[in-house]
Amino acid sequence: MYMVEKVYMVAKMVGAPVLLLFLSFVLSGCSAFRTPAELTYVSGRMVESLSGTVSLSYTAPGRSVSGNGYLMYRRPDQLRMVVLSPFGSVLQEVYLSGKMITIIDSGNGIAFSGSFMELPDKGDFSYWRYVYWLIDIDRPDSSRNSAVIQRTNRFGQQENATFENGLLVSKTTVEGGDVTYRRFASVQGTAFPLEITYDSKTKEKCTILLEDPEINVPFSDAAFSPDLSKLRVYPLSSLK
Repeated sequence: MYMVEKVYMVAKMVGAPVLLLFLSFVLSGCSAFRTPAELTYVSGRMVESLSGTVSLSYTAPGRSVSGNGYLMYRRPDQLRMVVLSPFGSVLQEVYLSGKMITIIDSGNGIAFSGSFMELPDKGDFSYWRYVYWLIDIDRPDSSRNSAVIQRTNRFGQQENATFENGLLVSKTTVEGGDVTYRRFASVQGTAFPLEITYDSKTKEKCTILLEDPEINVPFSDAAFSPDLSKLRVYPLSSLK
């Protein structure tokens, strides 16, 4: 259901960047891409849930990987990311729910689970510390003028947020780095970016392209609940 079998058959992946992910959530659609200035949408209408394939790329000094996967998202704070091997089998899964995150290494039969605060301070896994900031996108507001706003976000951080045609197109914090939203589309009057690019303060870059989406699909709670019964589970603090 929700295209998972299709994704398993056709997706190809090179490497396995654990971070790929944030995600986000933002979304994708079948309508033509528009710049924010060109986009017509219903003010205030948000995507409440999303499923779709994702194309991912990650670069860092001396390292570069890319590939495909599958994403499910439900507002406000539930996310599931499936990472695929070059042969289409499940290589890794990441589950987010509230303050908890679970990372499953399917090939080795192990999982890491705990709160975000247990994530390492640096390295691939550290990017999950910023996932909620990445997907915290302002509600589209056609009455908002294009501007750069200095504000305190809901995480207590100072950030610069840039708006165009009432849509958030980028934001920056000292702690997290920069995130840019591009390739906007409108589906059933709902505006969202198909591309999220994250640049960290440590010169690492992750780009997520959302494809073949289904929006506002009715997920069951089980879709965001990992089955750990046959896995060896370790605390997130054991990740390096």
